[in-house]
Amino acid sequence: MNRATQLAFVAVLLLAACGTSGTSMPTPVVSASEIQQLSAEADAFAERYMALWPDVDAYAAVYAEEVIGADPTGRDSDGGKQAWLNMWVAWERLTDYTIDVTGTFISADGAAYKQLWRGLWPTDVGFPVEGERDPDGMSYFETFAFAGGKVVVSDVWWYPKDNERVGFGCFAVDGCPALQETVDLYISAWTARDSDAIAALYSDDGSFTDSLFGHEATGPESVGALGDKRFGSTGDLTIEVLDLFSWTDGYGQPSDQDPHHGELLGVTIHYCATINGNGAKYVQEAVTTLELGHRYVTDDLYTHVDIDPEGLIHREVVYHEPVSLLVAAEAGA
Repeated sequence: MNRATQLAFVAVLLLAACGTSGTSMPTPVVSASEIQQLSAEADAFAERYMALWPDVDAYAAVYAEEVIGADPTGRDSDGGKQAWLNMWVAWERLTDYTIDVTGTFISADGAAYKQLWRGLWPTDVGFPVEGERDPDGMSYFETFAFAGGKVVVSDVWWYPKDNERVGFGCFAVDGCPALQETVDLYISAWTARDSDAIAALYSDDGSFTDSLFGHEATGPESVGALGDKRFGSTGDLTIEVLDLFSWTDGYGQPSDQDPHHGELLGVTIHYCATINGNGAKYVQEAVTTLELGHRYVTDDLYTHVDIDPEGLIHREVVYHEPVSLLVAAEAGA
């Protein structure tokens, strides 16, 4: 079975779970063949990359020399391949786990993966030390940007329920209500296609990128103007949240010296958007990463995210599930 046939077959299963398709609105800016190619490349990368662990040298070989990334739950991220190599050597000594990909999403120049890391954590503590490993593992979401066949950016997002279970950040204190508040405001504003409510979610330098549908905007008003374009201007729109991942400002708790420690810094929303109109139904399954702070990279590639005191979005990037994207492309052809 070739790749195109596989995608068409899986589309039937996906649309049975997430809705059915029958209208061409809105339409990707890439063709069906380009989507198939991007999907095949994302699958090949995942199969090659995830299988390399714990061969640290081979794992590092897929990264560019000046790779950067963010894992704010770990507080900050060192940059450059050598720093990442040093980190992986330490992890390899402390852990013995496998990586299973449970979901794949694509953009024009990157890919994102839902992952289950089995055996990562001990069963009774919240940090990787020697001890009996949890066979259920922990769930993560990882995004990649590629250039020249190498990873140039890699960000890691954590599963809120796992954060709560091991006592990380705001989830250890009160379940982090800011997470649900952020998600509720976001879903409400976009579902209503309310340009003012959408604009109010973003900082002055806030950006929105959905490369496969050709949406790119910077600034609240510009992002708000996408309110009747991202999901089309007509039809009854519903957005179902399928899963969530998060960043916190470190895994510790707030203190007098560091009151922002552990606060929410970002949210990834896995969603299914459905548009009903004129007897037809359009479905879009995707994930979007919301950075609730300003990210900066130092000259030595050290990456840090400064929390936004109002919880506004500074950067948003959308990745699409390949099958629903392919259906949309073929419907609009």
